[in-house]
Amino acid sequence: MRSGRPSRLRVLAVLLCLAMVAAACTSDDAGDSTTTSAGDDTENTEPTDTTAPEDGNGDGGEEITRLVFGVPPPPDGESNNPSRDIQPNDEYQLKPIYENLVGVDPETAQWIPMLAESWELNEAEDQLTFHLRQGVQFHNDFGEMTASDVVFSLTDLIDPPGAISGVAEAVRNAVEEFEIVDDYTVIFHIAEGGLSFSFFEGISYGAAGTVIKSEADWESRGGGSPASPTLDEAPIAGTGPYQFLERTAGQNVIFERVPYEHWRKNAEFQELEYRYIGEEATRLSALLADEIHMTDLAIELGDEAESQGMSVIKSTLPGRRYGLALEGCYYVEPPQPGALAADVFVSGERKFPDSPWCNEDIRRAASKAIDRDALNEAFYGGEAEIATMWYWLPEQEASWNPDWEARYADEVGYDPEGAIALLEGVGEPVEIQVFAKNDLSEAVAVMLEEVGFVVELVTMDDGQFTSQREAREFDRMVEFDDTASENVTGFEPSGYGNQDSGRAIEMVEWDTQYEAVLNELDADAQAELWLEFGNVIFDNVPQIPLLRTFSETVVNPDVVCGYLNPGANMSAPFSFVEYISAC
Repeated sequence: MRSGRPSRLRVLAVLLCLAMVAAACTSDDAGDSTTTSAGDDTENTEPTDTTAPEDGNGDGGEEITRLVFGVPPPPDGESNNPSRDIQPNDEYQLKPIYENLVGVDPETAQWIPMLAESWELNEAEDQLTFHLRQGVQFHNDFGEMTASDVVFSLTDLIDPPGAISGVAEAVRNAVEEFEIVDDYTVIFHIAEGGLSFSFFEGISYGAAGTVIKSEADWESRGGGSPASPTLDEAPIAGTGPYQFLERTAGQNVIFERVPYEHWRKNAEFQELEYRYIGEEATRLSALLADEIHMTDLAIELGDEAESQGMSVIKSTLPGRRYGLALEGCYYVEPPQPGALAADVFVSGERKFPDSPWCNEDIRRAASKAIDRDALNEAFYGGEAEIATMWYWLPEQEASWNPDWEARYADEVGYDPEGAIALLEGVGEPVEIQVFAKNDLSEAVAVMLEEVGFVVELVTMDDGQFTSQREAREFDRMVEFDDTASENVTGFEPSGYGNQDSGRAIEMVEWDTQYEAVLNELDADAQAELWLEFGNVIFDNVPQIPLLRTFSETVVNPDVVCGYLNPGANMSAPFSFVEYISAC
């Protein structure tokens, strides 16, 4: 074991070296995914027309009627059926025209009524009744939204099988039958054990696959299943603040403000265009040339844009949170997703009895070894914030314990001498592995080695690593990971043992407590359970939170004066566009 204080200068030197190498290679592995370009191969995806948008150029002269949002091409392709063929990272391409039963508050990311004014679960917990908002109109004169449209939309999601959206499985598993009571009331008959937080997330605005579409529109085209218009056709009419205008596949999609008072939010621009531009440098050039009015950029490009008069608008909640998964503390029984953890992990025996990550002192030592400030400066330009917790947010006060912040520095924050003392208490060398996922992972390995861990840096193909992790083959691994998902369900692949990612410290008591959170649908009661579970996670250090970053949108301040959105938390990228304020 090393004794004495580690050399901070040595660590910083390594970090700066790695950061310079990363910059030279234009690597953004550890960056915010909302600012990651879609790749360099953009010859066939960028529009050939790069002239300034009509009706002005953002110089404070003529009024801008078409807002042009420069975005990467949808990473998994384009489609006109968001219920079946669009993944969450692609759904922005049609997001402005659709709404869901359950909404998401643009400031807090909490669930709020949307097309459903209210809902309730009966005492037997086998009927979930939605009461629909009356008077909501579909675009293009396709009439009022009713329960029939809800059933049509959700049936198209799950039947026939084959939808790429993971929401389809959650809905199919939860709902045995849809029952229309009247035009504004629909009952979901729930399968035993089928209702969960994941299902509710799946029917909310923040998830792909559950938008409500006009049955009359699809029937007017001849109907059939699935309800999937081609890219040469218009998508099925929705109820959002914008309606579809036109699409040029591989180049852009254009919407127009609905020609009536929208029930929820009137868009401030007459038209909205998503213009597909893959390379961030090209998006920056287009922004500075007044060819687009807003976009997302990596930190250094955003700084360049600000220096030339552009403005940066941050999301209300952190877009991404970064941390370290500690992998290897598994039970001998393999997980059985869908079953209760207490019915699966019955022996109490460990697959790797000597895994260091089953020892709380070792986990705490690893947390104390990490200098988050140094990582922030080296890899995020000082723009990130230290994350006290990975899946709990101080902005969501009902489920946040201020005591975590008060205790953080002493119990889990950067304290290399404390880390050394904890490792010395183990009485023998602690051998671990660190997956060389990116440059930040290598910097973490240096920090862990500095306090006395015996570190093996593991290099392998991402696919091979994932396969071995999911097979629970690693007994002492550290993996850098990040998330932009909603907190409660996002915790599952990182911290819940009875699922197949292989990232969690498996503890049946923790899993049971987490299951109770998932199954509680009352928002206030769930927040209380989530807070109680957060206390357990903070006390036991099953994962190591690092940093959090906010989603940033770079805008022309002559055109865009505000953009209220919760970032990547509970939403697809580039959404909530009806909350963009015109100057």
